[in-house]
Amino acid sequence: MNNDKLRNTVKKLRHHKYSGVDEIVGIEPKNRYGKISKKFVKENVSLSVDTNSQKEDEEIISSIKTLESLHAYMSEYKKCELHKSANNMVFSDGNPNSKIMLIGEAPGHDEDIQGKPFVGRSGKLLDKMLNAIELSRDKVYIANIIPWRPPNNRRPTDNEINMCLPMIKKHIEIINPSAILLLGSTATYALIKNSEGITKIRGKWVDIEINGKKYPMLPTFHPAFLLRQPAQKKFSWEDLKNLKSRV
Repeated sequence: MNNDKLRNTVKKLRHHKYSGVDEIVGIEPKNRYGKISKKFVKENVSLSVDTNSQKEDEEIISSIKTLESLHAYMSEYKKCELHKSANNMVFSDGNPNSKIMLIGEAPGHDEDIQGKPFVGRSGKLLDKMLNAIELSRDKVYIANIIPWRPPNNRRPTDNEINMCLPMIKKHIEIINPSAILLLGSTATYALIKNSEGITKIRGKWVDIEINGKKYPMLPTFHPAFLLRQPAQKKFSWEDLKNLKSRV
């Protein structure tokens, strides 16, 4: 049996499974894999299951229309291993009717404890940044790419980002902001897939399309980075003024 026939066999077995068939009995045993390696079988069956699971997730997420439904879905989502070590699923903060949305990377220690984004030291700096352009948490909406804290505040893996990406895109779609401020390199890479670093792309508006609609996004430095590199605050100040003039 060649590889194409094996893939067709896997598809047929999956069809039987979702049709309610849980057992197939033949009169005589057959070697349906021939000389194909066990490694090939394992990889293709695993890929088939993962692809099917991803499609099911996408169908569910596409049917979500409200923040309440999205919150419920994310609260019960167990496929991302990060939820096992996190205290809380950090959903959002701020005004859901705002036309300005801020998206960060992932919760830190304080955010994980309190269940809100940007409440630690970087959150206090973010509040000051917003106040500088006459905004506040009550006037913007804040979320993260990843809703669970990664262990030891490490950077989320590409797999974790891709797993959570449909959720943040649905989040954007429901809020329907006029402008989005991307805080840091991880949030920028997750949504824009830029090959250049945050230093080169910050301050430049980039449109991304979600479900047929374009959303303008402005990458800037993460407040945590500014705490380590205060000399870079002048560039963030320019980005904030850029955001204000846009909306």
